[in-house]
Amino acid sequence: MSISTLSQAGMAECEKAGREEGLAAGLAAVLSGTSVAETAPGRYAAVPAAGAEGAGPDGGATVLRHRLADAEGVVFVECPGQHPDGGPTWTEVARLLAAVRLGVLRAALDRAVEHLSGRESGGEPLIRKQLIVGAIADVMAGSEMLRASVATQGGPAALADVHTRLDVLGWEVLKLFGAAGYLAEGPGRALYVSALVAGTWVPREEVSE
Repeated sequence: MSISTLSQAGMAECEKAGREEGLAAGLAAVLSGTSVAETAPGRYAAVPAAGAEGAGPDGGATVLRHRLADAEGVVFVECPGQHPDGGPTWTEVARLLAAVRLGVLRAALDRAVEHLSGRESGGEPLIRKQLIVGAIADVMAGSEMLRASVATQGGPAALADVHTRLDVLGWEVLKLFGAAGYLAEGPGRALYVSALVAGTWVPREEVSE
């Protein structure tokens, strides 16, 4: 599945991979058939660990590791960094990566709902508390809005804004787990690594918050 042939169906597949198989599987779907070294906008690019060896220039790669990313099957390879302003292929990577991140976000939200359903406060499951219900609804609404935004044609600035908003939604989901959301082995790890991955593929220096 190469980026040049991906359509709305391809975006749905990427989101499904992120939700059901995890961040590394989704990232692999996004980068399939793409030269990482010729596409990455910066000096480092996140790639699935399984395919890191051939991701760098001339088929080689200087691989950098991060403890949390390792646990999600993701590493970072050094690249020429010659596409800081984006381009046709780069923007499609950013678009499909947003779809993957939506899937990862939804998987984390599903786990948060399960977590809250098993905890009580005042003899009532936390999942029934008005503030919790409102927070979950906000994340769901935000996800739907971003899904619609990703499906439209947009330039680097618009896609950067989508990824920044995905970062914000990720932190909102982390809050639903309480302290457990900030543990290295906790359910929020994938959301944190998701933001790291986007940081290597989506330049956001010129985008206002």
